[in-house]
Amino acid sequence: MFRNTLTAGFLSLTLMTPVLADHPSTYAGVAGARVLDSGVMVVTGNPAFAREETFEYVQRPDGGITLLNTISAGNGSFRVRARFDLDADWNSLSASGLGLYDSVPVESYMERVGDQVEIQVHSLDEGEGDGGGIHLASSAVCDPDCFINMSPSAVAMFVMTRHYDLEKGGVQTFQWAGQDLDKVRTLSGGKANLVYQGEQAVKRAALPEAEPETVTLRHFTFVEELPMPNGGVFKLDFDLWTDLDHWPMGFQVRTPGTASATLGFRKGWDDVRGQVAQ
Repeated sequence: MFRNTLTAGFLSLTLMTPVLADHPSTYAGVAGARVLDSGVMVVTGNPAFAREETFEYVQRPDGGITLLNTISAGNGSFRVRARFDLDADWNSLSASGLGLYDSVPVESYMERVGDQVEIQVHSLDEGEGDGGGIHLASSAVCDPDCFINMSPSAVAMFVMTRHYDLEKGGVQTFQWAGQDLDKVRTLSGGKANLVYQGEQAVKRAALPEAEPETVTLRHFTFVEELPMPNGGVFKLDFDLWTDLDHWPMGFQVRTPGTASATLGFRKGWDDVRGQVAQ
C-alpha cells in the first residue's frame, strides 16, 4: 500500500540538531540512530546550476541508511529538502521532499513498489494554484535493482559506487527513477553506465604547523542516459570522486561535445578539487 508519511517523518529528521559522527544518540526521536557522515557540497560552474547541498548520512537502528539533503540555489531562487531512505544494503526504499513549483511549495513522496516507483506530489497550501492546488500522481519504471532520486540533489547518486563490483570491473549499468523538487518533471527509465577508473593519491595543501597530508580518492566515471519525450536519448558525462569508504567527495558533469562543466566538491577541500578536476 502506498504510504504518505512525508510530513511527520521528513520534518522530524530534518529539524533535529545533528550529533557527532559515530556516536550513538537519540536522533529524530529514535534511540540508537547515528550520523555517519556529513558535509556541504559546493556546486560551481554554470550559474544556472550553482548551489550548495548540505548532507547527512544517518544510520537507523534497523541498520538502514537515511540521507538528508538540503539544497540552496546560488541565486536564491529556491531552497528545497530531500530525504532518501535505503535499507541496510544501500538499496533504495523511498524518498520524500519539500520543493517549489513555480513559487508554490510542494511536498513529494516516492516509493518503490515492485518493478516501479509510485510518485505523489501536492501543494502544501491548498489555496494556491489553479483548481485548489497541485496534485500529481504518476509511476516511473524501476526494475528491482534501481535507485530513486529527487533532482537537483547530486549527493544521492554516490550510492552507485557502493553497488559497483570492483572485482568484476568494466561498465556496470544502474537504473534510476526521479522526481524534481524545483520543477514539474519526472524521470522514468534513466540509466547510468558506471566505470571505475582507479585510485588517486592527492597531497593536501600544507596546513599551519602541520605536515601536508596525502589522501586517496576513488575515481568513477559514468554516462547518464535520459529518455526524451520525442523518443531520443539525452546524455551527460560524469566524474565521481569518493574516499575509500565511499563517502562523497566531489563530482563533475559535462554535456558531450561541450567545453563547459558543472563541478561540485566537498566544502573545505578546495585544494584537492583543484588537483583532480579538469
